[in-house]
Amino acid sequence: MDVRSASSSGLSGFQDASVQLNNASSRIAQSGSAEKSKNVDQLPVEASSSQEPRTPVSLTTELVNLKVAEFQAKASVNVIRTADEMLGTLIDTSA
Repeated sequence: MDVRSASSSGLSGFQDASVQLNNASSRIAQSGSAEKSKNVDQLPVEASSSQEPRTPVSLTTELVNLKVAEFQAKASVNVIRTADEMLGTLIDTSA
């Protein structure tokens, strides 16, 4: 296996984990702000066409997504470390 390919796979996996973590965090934060605004806005308001209905956020699902992103990031870091060690070993062997 090419060391650059392994490093690229590790970096790509880490970036994907970062995106998944950000998305889950945003959905959790938006659900919290939606709950606050629901409590504040008790008066009936006519819905405008620009408002999109919000789908309810499952905190359990989003917390699981956070853990999945954590494990994906850790696995990707292990891939990057292993590729780095492999490159070091190849350099030591060829020297």
